[in-house]
Amino acid sequence: MASWDDLMSFVRVRYEIMRQAEGELWFNLPTPGDRTQIVLVRQVTGEDNHPWAQITSPIGRLEQIDLGKMLERAGESIAGGAVSENGLVLFRHSIPLGDTELDGFDRSFRLVVDVADKLELELTGADEH
Repeated sequence: MASWDDLMSFVRVRYEIMRQAEGELWFNLPTPGDRTQIVLVRQVTGEDNHPWAQITSPIGRLEQIDLGKMLERAGESIAGGAVSENGLVLFRHSIPLGDTELDGFDRSFRLVVDVADKLELELTGADEH
């Protein structure tokens, strides 16, 4: 079962870290068509008072996105959801630490990135995030 320190080591070995702060790591993942997507994994405490890994990837600027269309499209995903933070629309999913094996995080990273990238392309036509 993964602790936050285990997850940080796992990410550092597999991905090129762009930025690091207390309790969070930023890195890029490639997506189809020579695109890339920024990923932020952050340690958070859930409503259950247990540690979680929150995985976030940006879709675009709030004022540039048809929110109704974005909510419909984001709702098609099997996991995660869309949120707004600091003027950005993000796709986000959380996984409980301590209940998840390390190799389970790759699938969650990929899910978040793939959904965010598809939404970014469809809703903005850009590859900025």
